[in-house]
Amino acid sequence: MKNITRKIVLLISIFLLTININVFGGVNPSREEIELMIEEVAIKRGIPAILLKGIARVESVYKHFNNDGSPKVSGTSIGLMQINNIHGGYEDYKLKYNIRYNIEAGADVLLNKWSMSSYQNISSVGNMDPNILENWYFALWAYNGWAQSNNPLSPYAKKYTYQQLVYDVIEKEYGSKINNIDFSYLPANTTPSRSLVVPTPNNSSSGNIIFYEKGDYVRTDGIRTNFHLRDVPAGRYIHQLNVNQLGTIKEGPVLEKGHYWYKVYIDGNREGWIERNWLLRTGDIEHGRYIFDDISFHWARKTIMNLYGKGIISQASLYNPNRDVTIEEFCAFLSKTLDFIESSNGQRKLYLEKNLPFKDVSNISSWALKYVKNLYYRGLLEKKEILNPLKKITRKETTLLIQDLLVSSDKYSPLNIKSIFSDLNQLDEEEILAIKTAYLNGIVAGKQLNSFCPNEYLTRAEAAVIMANLVNKYVR
Repeated sequence: MKNITRKIVLLISIFLLTININVFGGVNPSREEIELMIEEVAIKRGIPAILLKGIARVESVYKHFNNDGSPKVSGTSIGLMQINNIHGGYEDYKLKYNIRYNIEAGADVLLNKWSMSSYQNISSVGNMDPNILENWYFALWAYNGWAQSNNPLSPYAKKYTYQQLVYDVIEKEYGSKINNIDFSYLPANTTPSRSLVVPTPNNSSSGNIIFYEKGDYVRTDGIRTNFHLRDVPAGRYIHQLNVNQLGTIKEGPVLEKGHYWYKVYIDGNREGWIERNWLLRTGDIEHGRYIFDDISFHWARKTIMNLYGKGIISQASLYNPNRDVTIEEFCAFLSKTLDFIESSNGQRKLYLEKNLPFKDVSNISSWALKYVKNLYYRGLLEKKEILNPLKKITRKETTLLIQDLLVSSDKYSPLNIKSIFSDLNQLDEEEILAIKTAYLNGIVAGKQLNSFCPNEYLTRAEAAVIMANLVNKYVR
């Protein structure tokens, strides 16, 4: 009887284990989600994101898991970035089951190869400015192994060298061309020497690395467990730092040995130089710590924090600066901004309450109702029969909504706004006038060179800029 019981328990355990593998086996996120994760890691690490995406595409076709849910393992290479962990530099379990960790490891490997190139342990390109895509040629080569088979002039070369595969993916799938180095500098029958320095191609492309500013708050961040301050850029170590140590940027950036360096003041008593790659911006001396986790690298971060300080933007874990704004959200932004302007000027007005006449008033979210009412009482929504509160608002619709707040000066009436923005020909006269008025009042600007992009949706970052411009114009 005991033997039968043991067998039953064993069979149940095996069954439960099988269920757990099927239920908790990995599922690949969409390519869009994968690319977003790669971009986030690349921005933090100071790596051109397009290179890291190109590597992931070549290594795994953006697949971290197999169809059965098991991690994608090829020999000793693991996951999305195909990390070779034979020397145990990373946590094996995380490499297999944590996609973001795997991407961080891929960024770390690429930075190691970049450092090998910049410190001339392998060949290098130009001044090794990491913000020039063409300068990464040998680092990409080394990511796949510093092998002769990746030398395009070698008789033993692959049909397509690894770095050329990455270049081709970037051009075909992302529409960006990276120019090859001059291959005549390469030896024909071996790997190039570590002392070889190939000129940067005359036509080069920016890596769009985001830099920090004096007064920015930062913390040490990365897959590593410790970091080092140096006495000068690329100089000798003077102090070891742990993860998440806080600091303030005092100087920089300074390009030295292929890295951008910042002088930071750490924990109120130490200072030294450290690579941009291991610093994560968390705030700045003017606005303090950023309360939103997703604005540290955004161009509108200071504007967003300014509005937060004025109570126009509410506290939350995320601001979602690149998300499109709905009409009711824009009404909330504008309502709070107008209330702030009046309060600052000591001109709080009373408005006659009226029932909202919109046919779709029931579609307005409960949280947004008071803001929509505020704008309606002010006369800004009186022309509307249907509000479409959940519809995304376009850039031209934004100017129509705020037009009555702005002054239309006769001084600029002869100005043809189409001479500034070439993409307004399909708009009616009212829309063109609204854009012209908002532009001349300094409230909106073009989105691209000579283009207003009237039919594109407004982002939350752009909405913040409009509100800030209104405040700057009308607060005395």
